Amino acid sequence: MEFQTIQPRVKIENEFLEIANDFGDPLEILREAISNSFDHGATILKIKITSEFIKGKDKLVIEFEDNGDGMSYERLVYNFWDLGNSSSIGDKEKIGEKGHGTKIYLRSDFIKVITNNGEKSYESICENPYADLSSGKLHTPKVKEIEYNETKGTYIRIEGYNHDQFARFSQLAVKDYLYWFTKIGSFEGQFENAKQNDFTIRLQAIDDEDFQELSFGHIFAKENKDINKLFEEYSANAVEFFVKKYLKEGSLPSFPQIKYQIVIYVEGDQAKRIYNPLISNRKMSSYYKVSDRYGIWLAKDFIPVQRVNDWISGFGRGSNAFVLLHGFINCQKLKLTANRGTIANTDLQVLEELRTETQKFLEEIDQDLYKKDLYTLQEWQQEDKSLKIEDSQFSHRKKAIGERKIVKTKNDIILLEPKSESELFGFFISLYSQYSEHFDFEPLDYNTNLGIDMIARNKSTVKIADCEFWYVELKYLLGNHFNHSFKNIRWIVCWDFDKNIKHDSLLKSTVDNTERTLLFNYDAQTKTTLYFLDSRTSAVKIQVIRLKDFIQNKLLLNLVDKN
Repeated sequence: MEFQTIQPRVKIENEFLEIANDFGDPLEILREAISNSFDHGATILKIKITSEFIKGKDKLVIEFEDNGDGMSYERLVYNFWDLGNSSSIGDKEKIGEKGHGTKIYLRSDFIKVITNNGEKSYESICENPYADLSSGKLHTPKVKEIEYNETKGTYIRIEGYNHDQFARFSQLAVKDYLYWFTKIGSFEGQFENAKQNDFTIRLQAIDDEDFQELSFGHIFAKENKDINKLFEEYSANAVEFFVKKYLKEGSLPSFPQIKYQIVIYVEGDQAKRIYNPLISNRKMSSYYKVSDRYGIWLAKDFIPVQRVNDWISGFGRGSNAFVLLHGFINCQKLKLTANRGTIANTDLQVLEELRTETQKFLEEIDQDLYKKDLYTLQEWQQEDKSLKIEDSQFSHRKKAIGERKIVKTKNDIILLEPKSESELFGFFISLYSQYSEHFDFEPLDYNTNLGIDMIARNKSTVKIADCEFWYVELKYLLGNHFNHSFKNIRWIVCWDFDKNIKHDSLLKSTVDNTERTLLFNYDAQTKTTLYFLDSRTSAVKIQVIRLKDFIQNKLLLNLVDKN
C-alpha cells in the first residue's frame, strides 16, 4: 500500500489561549503596545490606565493611543487579530517578529480598536475573548469601516484586563517597568552613531490624575568618577556616590557577522537611589531590592530580556559585588521565546562566546577600578569605618574601666577586675608572676584556639621534658555545664561561680556526659575555703581556684572600687 498524506490540524482556540496565557507579567501588555507603536512610526503614545465601574464591577481599563501609521483593513484583520502573522517578520528594523504580541490583549472582557492609516478608518471590537477561549470557543472579533478621520494613528481600549488585578499598575511601578523592559527604555543612545529618537510616552496610571511625559532612553546614574572630589564632598560615604561608564562594541570570534554592544555603569548604592524611586522610596522598599534588579542583562532591540549574573565571576570584592553593576549586552542574533521572556532559543555557541566576551570586559573594568577608582574609595571607607569603630570602642572601654573594681598588688601594679575569659587570663598571669609561690602548678603553654586553655606541671625541679603535664582550664564564671572532658584536667581557674553553683552542685561535661560534684572544704587553719570537683569513678580531684576569693583570702589583697 502507498503512504497517505496526513494534513496536520491545529485546535486554534487552544493555541490562542495558550499564547495569551504565556505572558507571565501582566505589565507585558505595555511592552507589546509600545513595540507595535514604535515599529509603525509613532512618535507619541498615550497610555491611560484607570478603574471604571462597568456592569456593576470595578474594571481595569487600559487605553493606548498613538500617532503612528495606523492599520489598513488587511493589517487589522490578518496581523492584529491573527496568530503568528506579523507584518514585521523579516524586517530587521522592527521589534515584532512572531505575531504573538497583541494576543496578550485577549486576556480581557472587551477589546476595541479604532485605526486610521491616512486613507481609511476602521473600528474593530471583540467581546468576551478570554471567556470564549477559556470555554473552548474561538473568540469572534468584528470589523467595520467608519467615517474617515484625518488624524492618522491607532486607539485601543481594553476592559477587564487580567481578571481586574490592579496591584501592578501604579504610576511608579509602571514607569519603572517601561524604562527597564520596553522600547522607551532602550539603551542604544549610550553608543556613538546611535539614531536620535524622539519617541515619547505620556503615561497616566491608575493612581495618578495627570499624564507624565516619558522621554526615550534608559535611565542610568550621572557619571561621578573623580574620587578626590567625591571624598571631599561625601567623606567616607564617597564610594556610595561613585559612578563610571564603560562601553564596548565588537563581533564574536567564531561569528564575525554577529555584532554585540555592551554598556556597563558601575554605580554606588546611593547613586542608584537618586534616580530609582522603587529602591529609594522607603514606603515602597518591598517592591524590589537592588540585588533583585541589578547586575548584567542580555537584550535584543536594546530591550532587556534575561539577567545573566552567573556570567559575573571574579569581579569586585565579595559575592555581592554584582549589585554595583548596571549593565546590558545587546545582540540582535538572540533567539527569544514566543513570549519574549527568555533567550532559551539562542544557539549555545553564540551564548558561550557572548559570555566569554563579557567576562573579558568585566576583567578590564575590574582592573581599571583597582588601579585608580572605586576600590581606592572602598579602602578609604574601610579605614574611616575602622577609625570610627576604634574611637567608639576606646570610649566604651574608658567608661567600662571607670566602672570596674581594682586590685593593687605588692609591686604597686594595678589590675582591673576581669569581665571575660580572655581578661581573666591576663589577670591570672599578672598574679602568677608576682605570687607564684601560692600556686601549686607552673603554667607552660597557653592556647585558646582549640581545646583547653593551658598546659601546666606540678612545681618541680625536674627537667620539663621529664615531667607529667596536666590541663588548666580558665572559666570566667563556672557553671553547671562544662564544655570539655574532665579527663586530663587537674586545675580550673575561674573568677567566680555562676549564681546557681553551691556546695554539692553537679557539673556535667557536654563532651562525654561525665559528671563531677563540686565540694566546698573550709580550712580552719588558713581560714579559707578550698574547692574541688570530686568523682566516684576517679581518684583524681580537680582543684578549683576561685580567684575572686583567692586574692582576698589567700593573697590578702583588697578588691575595691576605682575611686
